[in-house]
Amino acid sequence: MSLISEIAAATALNLKSLPQRLGASLVTVIGVATTVAVMISLLAIGAGLVKTSSRAIDPNEVIVLPSGAQSEYAGSLSRDAVAQIAQAPGLAHTPDGRPILQPQALTIVEVTKKSDGEPTNIALRGTGPMGKLVNPSVQLIQGRMFRPAVHELIVGKVAQKQFRNMQIGDTIRLRSVEWKVVGVFEAKGGLVENQMLADADTVMAAFDRTAYQSVEARLESPAAFRQFKDALTSNPQLNVDVKLFADYIQGQLKQLTTVLNFVGYFVGGVMAIGAIISALNTMYSAVDARAREIATLRAIGFGGGAVVVSVMIESLVLAAPGALLGAAAAWLVFNGRAISALNLTFPLAVTAPLVATGVFFALAIGLAGGFTPSIRAATRPVATALRAT
Repeated sequence: MSLISEIAAATALNLKSLPQRLGASLVTVIGVATTVAVMISLLAIGAGLVKTSSRAIDPNEVIVLPSGAQSEYAGSLSRDAVAQIAQAPGLAHTPDGRPILQPQALTIVEVTKKSDGEPTNIALRGTGPMGKLVNPSVQLIQGRMFRPAVHELIVGKVAQKQFRNMQIGDTIRLRSVEWKVVGVFEAKGGLVENQMLADADTVMAAFDRTAYQSVEARLESPAAFRQFKDALTSNPQLNVDVKLFADYIQGQLKQLTTVLNFVGYFVGGVMAIGAIISALNTMYSAVDARAREIATLRAIGFGGGAVVVSVMIESLVLAAPGALLGAAAAWLVFNGRAISALNLTFPLAVTAPLVATGVFFALAIGLAGGFTPSIRAATRPVATALRAT
C-alpha cells in the first residue's frame, strides 16, 4: 500500500471517530473560533481607519509642507511661499487660468460629545473656494457654504452626529469666538467628515496666526507630480516637502496602524496559546482513545509517517470550521460598525486579507495542537499500545 493510501485510510478512521468525542472536539472548534474572531476584530480597527482615510483621496491631489514638518498641523508657510508654489509647473488650472491650489489653516478646538457631555477635540480646517476644486469629494448636503471674513463654518456629517451644537443655525464657541454653523458636508465617507471647515484667513485671524500650515493642490495629471515637485524643491526661495496626498495620509497612519496591528496580533497570540492547549488535550485524548487501533494499523504495515499525517489532518479538520466560524462572526458583528477612537469616528473593515490571516492563524493553531500528539501516536511501542485498554 502506498503512503498516500495509508494516509487516506488512517485519516478516514480518525474522522469516523469524531462523533464519539463531540464534546472535546467542540471545545477546540469554539476556542479556535473565538481566537480568530477577536484577532480579526482588533485588526479591523486599523483596516477600517486605512480604508476610510483613502476614500476621499484624488490621485491628482498633492500636499506641500514646510521641510521637516511631520504633519500639516506642525507646518508654517508664509503668503509669499504660497504665491511661489502657485507658479510651479504641473498644476491644474481653472478655465479662467487660476492655479488650483488652496492654502490650509488648521487648528484643534474643543467641542462637547453628545453621548456623555464630555469635552473632546476636533479639527477645524481653514480652507477656501479652491478647496472644493482640489478635492471634489467634499460636497454640501445641507445648508450653504461659509462666507469669507465671517465666523461661519460647515461641519462634516459624522461630526454632526457625534457632537453638540452642530445643527444648521447653531452657534459654537471656539476659544472665545462664536462661530455659526451654516452647512453640513460629506466626503465619500472619508475622515474629513470628522472635521469642521471654515475660511482659512478667518481661522488665522481668529486664532492669532500669520502663516498657513500647508498647501493642497491639484495636478494636471499624476504624471505631472515629478515636474511639480522638482520645481519647488529646487527653488532656493522655498524650503518645502512635496508629497502625493495619498502617500502623506499613508505615512501619517503608518505608526498608528502598526500599534493597532501589534495589539491585534498580541491579543490573538495570547488567546492562541489557550486554543493550542485545548487542541493538544483533544488530540492527546483522541490518540489515547485509539491507541490499540493505531497500534493495529502499524502492526499490519502502516508506517509512522502515515499515522503522523493522519493525526495532523484530524487536528486541521477541527481548526478549519473554527476559522470559518470566527471569521464569519467577526464579519457579521463588526464589519461596517462605526467606532469612535482617537477623536475620529469610522467603520471597522473586515477585509478579505484579514479573513485570510485569520484562517492561516487557525490552521497554525491546528498544526501546533496536533504535532506532539501525532508524534506520540507514531512512536508509541506497538506492544504497549496493543495492551492498552
